Amino acid sequence: MKTLLYRRNYRAAALSVVCLLAPALSPLPLSAYEDKLSTADIEGTLEGTKLNEVFSQYLATIQMYDPERATRLGLHDADASLTARSQERVNRQLEAFKRLRAKLAEIQKDSMSSVLRVDYELLDHMLEVDVYEMENLSLLARRPQQYLDPLFLVYQMMSKDYEDYNTRASNAISRLQQFPSILAQAERNISRPPEIWARQAMRQTNDALNYVSDFVPVFRGYTRYDPTLKGQVDETMEKVKAALTRYAEFLQKDVLPNADGDFRSGSDAYGFYLERQHSLDMTPGSALSYSKKAFKSAIKDLQKEALNIDALVTKEKGWKGVLDKLPKEHPAAGEVLKVFQDEMDRSYQHFDEHKVVEFPRQRLLIKRMPGFMASVLPYVYYAPSFSLDDTRVSELFVLLPPDSASEASREKTLASGFNYSQMELLTSYSIMPGLHLRSFEASSNRSRIRRISRQPVVTNGWGCYAELLAEEMGYYSSYWSRFLRCYVRALRAARAYADAALHTKKWEPEQASQFFQDNLYMTKAQADAEVLKISLAPTDGFSYILGMDRILEMRRYYQRTEAKYFDLRRFHTLFLKMGEIPIDRIQEEMLRVKREENKIVR
Repeated sequence: MKTLLYRRNYRAAALSVVCLLAPALSPLPLSAYEDKLSTADIEGTLEGTKLNEVFSQYLATIQMYDPERATRLGLHDADASLTARSQERVNRQLEAFKRLRAKLAEIQKDSMSSVLRVDYELLDHMLEVDVYEMENLSLLARRPQQYLDPLFLVYQMMSKDYEDYNTRASNAISRLQQFPSILAQAERNISRPPEIWARQAMRQTNDALNYVSDFVPVFRGYTRYDPTLKGQVDETMEKVKAALTRYAEFLQKDVLPNADGDFRSGSDAYGFYLERQHSLDMTPGSALSYSKKAFKSAIKDLQKEALNIDALVTKEKGWKGVLDKLPKEHPAAGEVLKVFQDEMDRSYQHFDEHKVVEFPRQRLLIKRMPGFMASVLPYVYYAPSFSLDDTRVSELFVLLPPDSASEASREKTLASGFNYSQMELLTSYSIMPGLHLRSFEASSNRSRIRRISRQPVVTNGWGCYAELLAEEMGYYSSYWSRFLRCYVRALRAARAYADAALHTKKWEPEQASQFFQDNLYMTKAQADAEVLKISLAPTDGFSYILGMDRILEMRRYYQRTEAKYFDLRRFHTLFLKMGEIPIDRIQEEMLRVKREENKIVR
């Protein structure tokens, strides 16, 4: 312990810091702080304040240079602007991030508490990933689909309830007015993207043109009593359609003939994401081996479950024959959203009765997915609330068959995607105890750093784990839901295997497509869609199987070490309340908390 005189040099600063960090504390005499805080405590608190300063500057930098990302984070001061797709903007933002990372490195993190050290690591990794992607991915030149992102964001601004509706509408229209200039920037920037991405951008553009009318209803409340505003919206949408038409022609005539880029990231980039984004002690080669083994195991489990359902069909046609027998009963198209609402209510009640998870006290709106999102998102998509918003409303978008489709086409879509067993599985994954519960807990964390961090291993792993938990707790009403869970596990393991094999360049895209056709009996179009999904986010496919496996490992450890004292609900609560931090850090923090509570943990 250092001298009292040295301690008093920190007294004024420490007092202000403590007041900031704990405003609810009642005032104490100045001498009382000297009795409460050691020199190490004071130094750690001061370094924590520096960390908060760097983080605030990080948010301010994002808001200045990338207003669209700022909106998604819940920062709304620049909601009327779009992100400039120019190299000059990228260069300025890149330099700002580098300066912030250098400033972050000056902080003495060893003097911080273990909780703040995790936050420090999170922010450092976020900055490092930002810098890496801006320096290496050539996003402006290689990703023609990213120029269409403002449309989805505008729709989200209008569908979420985060501030005054009229303010949101005014900002959304302002962004739509700027949208043609973004597509004009695309014509200057795009050069030799991967063909698969160019074709995806064409599909998105055509969907946007076909379903641009989906925007009209979201502005109805804003324009209802003001003909001038209605005229402004109509004029803006006409300009948006004209810009989309021009962009479609540009993609077809100028981009697609020269689209010969390779979307595969390579082993170095794949290893970077494993180490820095996910904080995993794992090489690309070990990820490939892990996913290959997981795929073989998942197929065996699927075959075993198929035998339990129908041994004769399985022996004759394999698990695919059993999958073809899946009951096709489904609600009518007009009832699908109501059935999801009913399933959500049932899942809340079911898991509350079993007391294995807490109740998500956050609104969830179940909506029909706009047609222009169809080629971008899965057909049932959970959209969490913006991370830093005070008012948090999540959404579940459901893609229903178009009203203009033939009766046969509508029936096929409903039978394959919205049979009752499938809807149970989708509810457990997306809502309760899955992504909605996970999002609520993560967004409730006191650390703003943890609230904006993105941890696919944890989020995707929890969604997969939630499907298993629903089965264990008797939520599924049919054994077919269990079979579907095994099938989805095999599908995700196949995606993980293809993800690692493709991005480490062990496979060509054609090999990956054939892999899905041969092993999961997909059509070529379905297999190509899987390759597209994998191409956009290296390591994301791998995160599902690894995340679920790690959660199960942690649960088995606590069951073994706590024996009769093990509380499943307490385990889930501790896990989820850690927020958006890497899976290994969750394990470390949970052990620390357990030790502090004198639990039986070794």
